[in-house]
Amino acid sequence: MMLPLTPCLVFLIILTQSATTKLQQTAKHEQDSIKVVLSVDCATHGNSSGGGEEGKEIALAPGSPLVLNHKIKLVPSGSGSCGCEADFAALRERLERLEREVSDLREKCDGAGGSCCTSESKGAGCSIKPGTEECPNECSDQGRCEDGKCYCFPGYSGPDCSESSCPENCSDKGRCVNGRCECDPGFTGPDCSQAACPDNCSNKGRCVNGRCVCDSGFTGPSCADKSCPGNCNRRGRCVNGQCVCNPGFTGPDCSKKACPNDCNNRGRCENGKCVCESGFTGADCSEMACPGNCNNRGRCVNGQCVCNPGFTGPDCSKKACPNDCNNRGKCVNGKCVCESGFTGADCSEMACPGNCNNRGRCVDGQCICEDGFTGEDCSERTCPNDCSDEGRCVNGRCECNTGFTGEDCSQKTCPDNCNNRGQCVDGQCVCRQGFTGQDCSEITCPDNCSNNGKCVNGKCVCSVGFSGANCATPVCPNNCSNRGRCMRGKCVCRRGFTGKDCSQCQEGMTGPDCDMAMSGVSQLRAQNITDTSVTLVWTPPSVQYETYYITFTSQKEGDQQITLQVQGHLTTFTQTGTGCWSKVQRHHHWRAQRQTGN
Repeated sequence: MMLPLTPCLVFLIILTQSATTKLQQTAKHEQDSIKVVLSVDCATHGNSSGGGEEGKEIALAPGSPLVLNHKIKLVPSGSGSCGCEADFAALRERLERLEREVSDLREKCDGAGGSCCTSESKGAGCSIKPGTEECPNECSDQGRCEDGKCYCFPGYSGPDCSESSCPENCSDKGRCVNGRCECDPGFTGPDCSQAACPDNCSNKGRCVNGRCVCDSGFTGPSCADKSCPGNCNRRGRCVNGQCVCNPGFTGPDCSKKACPNDCNNRGRCENGKCVCESGFTGADCSEMACPGNCNNRGRCVNGQCVCNPGFTGPDCSKKACPNDCNNRGKCVNGKCVCESGFTGADCSEMACPGNCNNRGRCVDGQCICEDGFTGEDCSERTCPNDCSDEGRCVNGRCECNTGFTGEDCSQKTCPDNCNNRGQCVDGQCVCRQGFTGQDCSEITCPDNCSNNGKCVNGKCVCSVGFSGANCATPVCPNNCSNRGRCMRGKCVCRRGFTGKDCSQCQEGMTGPDCDMAMSGVSQLRAQNITDTSVTLVWTPPSVQYETYYITFTSQKEGDQQITLQVQGHLTTFTQTGTGCWSKVQRHHHWRAQRQTGN
């Protein structure tokens, strides 16, 4: 309800747009702010109500102004006449005269040092001559005006010098925000002119021209890696501050030459070479020494001499007979004396039967027959390629084993001749399109069921979640609950339904077909209205809600909007501490949230 009001003296706050927006936000969006006290002194029917003070949280960006204006607001009473019209007229005339004088004073005085202009000049810095064109917004008192154009003081820019400028225009390496540079990645400093170092050198070095000069013990582009002593002398790699030496080097800094296998603990390492103990030899002392060093007629293997051809004995000091005469004779001064029936330098040759029938040559008592002949005496005819060991030769012709064919039995046969559904290549069927299997007896499935199923008798049995002849079509969850249609594996729900499987009602709807709108409260009324509180009473709807959201909005200019959260089981609520409830009409707005699962 609207009560009659008499004149009130109020303080108004003029803020930047961002600050005003912050004021209107609720406590759910806390920001960095300052607190100011607004004082309102109201009088009703000529009686003082004592006035009130109310703290306001106001968010201001750095450098933004906070301006407090003192203003007198005249509000007529509800009856239209209070008997004080003459006082109001006199007060209005005085205010108008005061406003004209302040305006003249503003034109005469620049406010910088308290000095004022002469009658021949005006404006900021007394730079505007009478009759000349004025500058926009009088250069915001942050520049001088010449011929209608602002020349801004250092630190300001814009047509009316209202914008804060940045040093060196941020060196074209950043953007200017409220007079401060926000530098692009890779640059820093008040004017973004300095090159930045990666990770600020990890606090383990200093940044010089965009590069890190690391402290002792650290290395890397950002000084994040531990360094190794002597940089491992370029004979290894540094891992977590320790040297992993290359093969052939050792020591904390890889400065020492290493011996192979540490000489196997059978000698000492001197400048990378092993000096072996008695009885051992080799680059790593792993070999046992041989007697007399094998007289340079053999090689030492595991402490025993492996003599060169022509020598024998523990130290290779004796001459040997070739192949030890093959145990078919005796060695005398390096020459074989063969037993009866054997001959040759090593007694390895025997006489061949029938002199191989002049169809071959005799080697070690056996006939090596010419092509086309075989047998111990080369008396039999052979088959081509000896039937490739896949058949038997009968009178010069091959009788092939099962699974092989051809003149020399070299070709493999295919099972069931590939059922005339393919071609046999090297014993394997290369099936025609549409057939598969070792003998091409199986029918293939389209696209191999897209790897989303298995092929059974030429038809795809799709895995869960896929369908179609080739199992390429995704299936929708729960068949969209019969409340929508499936498109490319996703449900397009009918009106009123939502969710991945269309099983849920859209917000604000209920009922088995989700076509019933949730009802609100009824018989809402305000009771017990006082200067500082108001009580709301209502009848709840038939559906239980989890939460109500109540928004109070004042019709009085300058008041803020308040949104409150009320539990859904309540039917009454009292709001206190808002001030002047008996004098100001307020509107309210309801929003409800239904309980989960209902």
